[in-house]
Amino acid sequence: MEIIPAVNAIDWRSVEERIKLVESHAEWVHLDVADGSFTPNALWNNPADLKNLKTTLKLEVHLMVKNPEAVIDAWIAAGAKRLIVHVESMNDFETIKQTCEAAGVELVLSITPESSWTILIPFIKRGVNAFQILAVHPGVSGQQFIEGGIAATPYLESSYDKIKRLREQCPTCSIEVDGGVKLGIAKQCKEAGANRFAAASAIYSQPDIAKAVEDLKKDVSD
Repeated sequence: MEIIPAVNAIDWRSVEERIKLVESHAEWVHLDVADGSFTPNALWNNPADLKNLKTTLKLEVHLMVKNPEAVIDAWIAAGAKRLIVHVESMNDFETIKQTCEAAGVELVLSITPESSWTILIPFIKRGVNAFQILAVHPGVSGQQFIEGGIAATPYLESSYDKIKRLREQCPTCSIEVDGGVKLGIAKQCKEAGANRFAAASAIYSQPDIAKAVEDLKKDVSD
């Protein structure tokens, strides 16, 4: 089980500060990148800023961008060890897969709340073994976890159900859940089959970051 602090910020200074805050408490850090085209808002999205970053953390970069094929080389060169790419925005899966494999970078395929988990099945057959269920609309921080299938969002599949069904299809895959993850929700996602948990507000909005991370770890280990 991995608890991954998620950084969602508009400028490099804020990104760097948040990376430093969690260095002693995690192995990975999740960096949200948004272009303002695939998403309604733009976030920090300059891989060159990472060039002089000194950190003990491994970098997981969530590319909420159109045409990710055009930018993956730059993020790999900047030090990303894991790239999260949206099925809804990519145009050339094979190029993305081959580029990541050649660089020794893990490729994770993600879907938004509007997409069915079933669109991921063909990629299991094409050798992908890591996926992300995004449980909020891409881009904006602080959103509530979309359970789906309830009065407020009856048109959306349950995020828990997506995790469960995907786990049934791929027992050995890594499944990350991102968006609105906090105590209680993390536990339910773990019970559904998730093993990676990206959390932003549940960590950075707390007065004691070390305790916030530990509490989430306990939530998914009980």
